[in-house]
Amino acid sequence: MKSKLPKKAKLNGCAGFSLVELAVSAAILFLVIAGVAVVSSASDRAYRTGTTTAQLEEQAATATDRIVAELCIAGIDTFAVLPPAGNAVSDLQYLKAIGAEDGEVIWTGPRRLRLEKEPGELDDGLDNNHNGLVDESQVVLIEEVGTADERRLVLTRWVSELAVGEVANGIDDNGNDLVDEPGFCVVRSGDTFAVRLSLQRRDAGGRLLSRSAETSTCVRNRQGGGS
Repeated sequence: MKSKLPKKAKLNGCAGFSLVELAVSAAILFLVIAGVAVVSSASDRAYRTGTTTAQLEEQAATATDRIVAELCIAGIDTFAVLPPAGNAVSDLQYLKAIGAEDGEVIWTGPRRLRLEKEPGELDDGLDNNHNGLVDESQVVLIEEVGTADERRLVLTRWVSELAVGEVANGIDDNGNDLVDEPGFCVVRSGDTFAVRLSLQRRDAGGRLLSRSAETSTCVRNRQGGGS
């Protein structure tokens, strides 16, 4: 009787991947991961830019409202130098009405709104304080000017050297009838004072962002007590 030899086992179709298949799979996986990373990075940049922009807009609006609230109850005849009509000024000293007694207006001591360079910054076209901005300023409110009780309050930082859209070229670049106006200025027309403010900051990616705000108010109080 002949003995039967064992049959060779048949392959079940689960053979391993070839090197070419592995390389192709790895390349596809790499492309997918890289694509996800690019989309995630772009979304993150957009988010950070949007956050910085929102902060700038809020800061500009808040600071402008604060300045208007300061000026709207100032005395039109108490300004040390009344701003010439139609001219942009960035330094104002005045008295503010804080109440009335026996028909007479009660005034504060001298107050001053002024634009000045941020600490460490010089007017030289350089980023002296290394914050990514050049020749930037701040708006400062000084209370009780020249007295022992003098106080300084920074209303906003990040004020650009020139208003948004303006270039130092002796031309009205942004079409608002002012030439080379600074990032903060007040323009008078009769008893109406227009406050204009431009701010700049860099986002986390180094992109320079700019936002501006403008509000007007009437200044009608007078030292005689009438309005």
